Amino acid sequence: MLIALIILVIFLLPVYLFIKSAKKKVTKQKESSWKGRLVNKEHLEYEDDDSAYTKDLYTLYFQTDEGKEIKMNVSQKIYEGWEKGDKAQKTEGERFPKNLHS
Repeated sequence: MLIALIILVIFLLPVYLFIKSAKKKVTKQKESSWKGRLVNKEHLEYEDDDSAYTKDLYTLYFQTDEGKEIKMNVSQKIYEGWEKGDKAQKTEGERFPKNLHS
């Protein structure tokens, strides 16, 4: 019984910590508010060692009007809606900024 409990803790603790970290990141992202401009876009394609398929990672890089750099991983649909130089406005409570199309 004790061994089963230890094994359960060993497997569930990392999952719990990952979920807690992801939730904290999303909450922090939603609480932020800023205006800025998209300065770079990046699309990475990589192979997953556990499957025969490739995966895509879409990242947008913003610079706020205050000079702070913000990096966001987004879906392909959101990624394709942005071009370098587009103005952005991130409102508190929203997860992603709105594209104001400079």
